[in-house]
Amino acid sequence: MDSNNKINIDFVTLRDDVLNISGYLRCVNAKKGVNVVCNGKNVDVNSFDYPTRRDGEIYNFDFKVPVGNELKITINSRDDLHYPIRFREFCNLSDFSKHYVKDNKIVFFDGAFNVVDYSYSLMFKLEVKELIDIIKNRPSFFTQAILFRLIFLVFYPFMKNKNIWLVMDRKTMADDNAEHLFKYIKDKKDGIKKFFVLHNSSPDFSRINQMFKGHVLDCDSFKHKLYYIFTKKLVSSQGSEFDLNPFLNKNPQLTSGICNLDFYFLQHGVIKDNMSSWLRKYDRNPKLIVSSTQLEYESLFDEGYYYGEDVIQLLGLPRYDNLTNENLKKQIVIMPTWRNYLTNKDELLSSEYFKRFNSLINNEKLIECARNNGYEIVFKPHPELTQYLDLFDRNDYVQVDLDKRYQDIFNESSLMITDYSSIFFDFSYLKKPLIYYQYGNDYHYDAENGYFNYKNNGFGPVVDNEDELVDKIISYIDDDCVMEDIYKTRVDEFFKYHDQNNSKRCYDWIISH
Repeated sequence: MDSNNKINIDFVTLRDDVLNISGYLRCVNAKKGVNVVCNGKNVDVNSFDYPTRRDGEIYNFDFKVPVGNELKITINSRDDLHYPIRFREFCNLSDFSKHYVKDNKIVFFDGAFNVVDYSYSLMFKLEVKELIDIIKNRPSFFTQAILFRLIFLVFYPFMKNKNIWLVMDRKTMADDNAEHLFKYIKDKKDGIKKFFVLHNSSPDFSRINQMFKGHVLDCDSFKHKLYYIFTKKLVSSQGSEFDLNPFLNKNPQLTSGICNLDFYFLQHGVIKDNMSSWLRKYDRNPKLIVSSTQLEYESLFDEGYYYGEDVIQLLGLPRYDNLTNENLKKQIVIMPTWRNYLTNKDELLSSEYFKRFNSLINNEKLIECARNNGYEIVFKPHPELTQYLDLFDRNDYVQVDLDKRYQDIFNESSLMITDYSSIFFDFSYLKKPLIYYQYGNDYHYDAENGYFNYKNNGFGPVVDNEDELVDKIISYIDDDCVMEDIYKTRVDEFFKYHDQNNSKRCYDWIISH
């Protein structure tokens, strides 16, 4: 039998008394599908044609089974061949960690998937068996895994009823939806122990530690990992496991079974393009994905994502609650997004992306107009661009900002120039003019076929050359940077909420689910 032929499990999730298993069969006869049998009865199986996992030898499957008493579930291919079952990288089970405990149930794999009522004796028996297996095989980082598994085994009876939430943005950066939500929920008298997670190397760490004193965990620290294995809910603006899991770089297969939290995705911004190549159910299985507009909400049910109506919720982004024009300044901000295909210095230097924005921030006509009218020009680079800033030509007028919080930039600036970055939603929410500088179709996401069309739905003009861009900036300066009525109307019609209650809606949903 071909060693590549197998049944691969994406995740095995127990939520709200329902077991959900997703995965794919890889073999020559994959299109015949799989048979799923639960307690002797066949289970209906859904098949998703993921655009990013299309292959004649792949059959994607997903099914749900209500949990009553004990369950025993087998998965086999319909070609009557018994292929091995393997667990994918981010599955909450693995070859070394074949059980987990949740909601007073134990889910374990012994060739079949089983769900039984929780008992410490069974958990102890399963855990000891896996510890022996780890010690016998001595995989990389096995000593750390043994330590945390023993901690989990000893303290679980005392911690299983504790309600712990971890909230975080990026590992090394705050000032996103998670921080703004945490401001709202930190002092709620709800019996929940809440922590904001951030690495001590972050430029935001001192500010966050002072603001949330006693509620901050140093990301990837021993204490962070300790709370992570007992956490009920993880809430973040980031959707990548690399930003969330402190065990990821230390052989996460060894600890997958003791890390079984529910993940709530606040989002980093408004999704405007089809991002199913990144945000898809088989790689990310959050309990919540927050949306902010009706069009965005509807787009998340398009082909490629495959999340249900129980996951996608129209609640609004928490950081929008703190957007204001009270500190408005004569300031123009230039904020391009990144290009994922640029992986090194040489690629960046030869790219149209670099040449265009390097030229723009040194445009003499723009600088002269700004100086004559008392406008500052701020270049706010994407985090991925900061390591290459020494490649840009500098002048004595344009400020390159690495320190100011994004929300302060949005609140203070009178005009924004961006390309495809979703941060324009934050800025336009304040009804201030922006310009899309789209010199070519070089963005890594599909900006052509998403629901959002920049010319028909955008909140400012779209230009493709520097001369036209500078002329439009000057015309806005001459008009005191007032957004045109057509774009104000689009803002009003686009966003679902303008009430500064987004954090409340998100908190209310998370605490009740």
